[in-house]
Amino acid sequence: MNYKIFFLGIVLLFSCAESKKFEDSYKETVLLQYLLTPNAPQETCESIITNKDLCFKAYADSLGAPFTATTSSAKTLTCQGMINTAYKNMSGIAQTCAFNCQVTDWKSKTNSGLCTQSTIPALIESSLTSSSAISCLRSCFASTNNQISTDQIPLYLLFNIIQNGE
Repeated sequence: MNYKIFFLGIVLLFSCAESKKFEDSYKETVLLQYLLTPNAPQETCESIITNKDLCFKAYADSLGAPFTATTSSAKTLTCQGMINTAYKNMSGIAQTCAFNCQVTDWKSKTNSGLCTQSTIPALIESSLTSSSAISCLRSCFASTNNQISTDQIPLYLLFNIIQNGE
């Protein structure tokens, strides 16, 4: 008899519990994403420059022109500067996310052969019109429940910043 009362009590407890709310699911998703996201903005930023160099090298090779890759110290200084200025209001995870979007963008340009077909300014400009890069950047902000407007996107594209001398 005691087991039946105990079992009935447990059933009532769970049946009276509130169902999971959307907000709870959102918080869990954000927490899981946070825990699974690497936090290496400096390393990821330097990876952008490495992948940009591979693209620019492919362009130079297609013209038969020489190409000099960015030095390790220049990558480090460039990324430190960007992290401390344009990206300073973002968490390390959000910075890493934004940089990863750009790594993917440069890799796709190289893999698709776009690097050999476009000029360097056109390659840099192509990030501004890349729906996948823009969508990826938006998702970096969305994961923290923030928004990024279309006119803010160029502020987070590393080589657009450098090209404009900011």
